[in-house]
Amino acid sequence: MSGPGRVVAVRAAGGSVTVRAEGGLAEDAVVELGSITKAVTGLLLADAVVRGEVALDTQLADCLPGARAGITLGRLASHTAGLPRVPLALLRRVGFLDTTDPYAATTVPELVDDLATVRLRRPGRPRYSNLGAALLGQALAARAGAAYERLATERVLAPLGAGEVWAQGGPEPARPHGRRGRPVAPWTLGAYAPAGCLRGTARGALALATGCLEPPADLADAVALALRRHAHRHGQGFGLGWMEAQGMWWHNGGTNGSRAFVALRPDSGRAVAAVANSRKAPDRAAVAQLNS
Repeated sequence: MSGPGRVVAVRAAGGSVTVRAEGGLAEDAVVELGSITKAVTGLLLADAVVRGEVALDTQLADCLPGARAGITLGRLASHTAGLPRVPLALLRRVGFLDTTDPYAATTVPELVDDLATVRLRRPGRPRYSNLGAALLGQALAARAGAAYERLATERVLAPLGAGEVWAQGGPEPARPHGRRGRPVAPWTLGAYAPAGCLRGTARGALALATGCLEPPADLADAVALALRRHAHRHGQGFGLGWMEAQGMWWHNGGTNGSRAFVALRPDSGRAVAAVANSRKAPDRAAVAQLNS
């Protein structure tokens, strides 16, 4: 059983990679990546647009039968659909303060039903939403006729060379540690898989970033579309699933007992990824390594 720790992997401008482990976490430890999954879901949308399967202005209801009208896939990816982080209906079902495994029993029909109950607040203005990412991923899966996990693996993770990142299966993750450093169980995501199901090593998460720095030819247009400002607020840019600040494209993730961070700088050719099996976020240390 792994004690709490973190691993930081850095890709230098010349392409060399260094990996450093601290605490009780091994360099090759698998950790929950949480919301870094949203960056993959954004790339999945961009790829579907390039393939001609959907457009950014495709209506969610055209992909998920029964879904609320007036919400586009592009707005879900850029967090501008006006949706809440999670629907009140879900919080009522699982308990407002329960972080043990809140998404485990969720289903796609529940996503559609919960969407009908929420109040849209200022569509067009960025408002981070787990519900929106889950709906987007499930809509793309429905349109392609494949499970989200398979689609993410075949269309994004494998082409980018992120072989140590898993949407399903893969090695057991290092034991997460929650409040007061107590061991907790990893999350299962149910229908919210597109918002947070990925698990991986620091090196695997770094491969996701470096794959975006130097994408394969068949994903180059999709990466360019995803890593483009589609919205902004208070200096923060929002791409398709990715966020941007001062030229750094990034996303982080958190579960009940794990934290992760990934970022790349196209201007310098550098990238970084960090994972931790505790609630101590590695973001600041990772950014310092990226900019050093």
